[in-house]
Amino acid sequence: MNNKLLNDLIVSVKSQNLQVLNVLVRQEGQIIAKHDFEEEKPAPLWSVSKTFTSMAVGIAISEGYFKMNDPVIDFFPDIPNVYLNEFLIKMTIHDLLCMGTGHAECPVAKADWGSDTSWDISQLFFEEPVIFEPGTHFTYNNSATYMLSKIISKTTGTNLDDYLDKRIFQQLDIPKPKWDTCPKGIPQGFAGLYLTAEQLSRFGQLILDQGVWQGKQLIPSSYIKQATSVQIQTKDFTPDFATADHQQGYGYHIWMNSYPNSYRMDGLYGQYVVMLPDKNAVVTYISNEPHNMTGVLELTWNTLIDKL
Repeated sequence: MNNKLLNDLIVSVKSQNLQVLNVLVRQEGQIIAKHDFEEEKPAPLWSVSKTFTSMAVGIAISEGYFKMNDPVIDFFPDIPNVYLNEFLIKMTIHDLLCMGTGHAECPVAKADWGSDTSWDISQLFFEEPVIFEPGTHFTYNNSATYMLSKIISKTTGTNLDDYLDKRIFQQLDIPKPKWDTCPKGIPQGFAGLYLTAEQLSRFGQLILDQGVWQGKQLIPSSYIKQATSVQIQTKDFTPDFATADHQQGYGYHIWMNSYPNSYRMDGLYGQYVVMLPDKNAVVTYISNEPHNMTGVLELTWNTLIDKL
């Protein structure tokens, strides 16, 4: 390995006091550099979990469980009529994947994570008014991913974690990981998955390689091409932390980067898997950075990209 590749990155982490725990670089399919600021162990991936849910959807579509343009309400026949409007009726699997549900706010913000386990995020999802034409307005929406997790359970008869264990984790030689559940036992989908940096980097390699691992097609390449392409614009996504890397568009639970022809998985506190097709490289970060998450991502552009 060429760990000197990371010298400038390490200096920048320390000078900015960024709480990066592990960084790992793959190129041409091999680990070429790695540095552990702290001992590597399974860590919460936060919203990086969403990309795993997305890939489960791509597999499930290929296996015939449902279709990209299936209406969401078809999977929930007991929705009270009071929630139905023309936009909710139009909402599809595609709209869940690209965060184009038509909600103005994320319904999970109203979730009560206390001891009561009788509630369900899907109820919050349908209670939240759908005020935009589906597919036209980006709202970062944890409940959209949860709904996909629930649809996986409803259609396959297998929870998301078990579904991916057979089709992805076992294939990548990763022991079945922990995945936190919501009330009623459904894996969160939008968060809750735990992996090490090295394990996570294998998944990034799988996506970079269009779903092929050791010669076996695990995820349809056609789905990955869609997932890693702009499906909805994000120019109006302007929270306080937003940078150019949040304005390039969103695929199927994958962000486009400001660096041309690249994309990433993106999680709270600085969890990133940056996929760089033009460099045939994957850069994986596990962090616990509460204040400057985008600073972790920008280490790629400021200290690493020109050396690959």
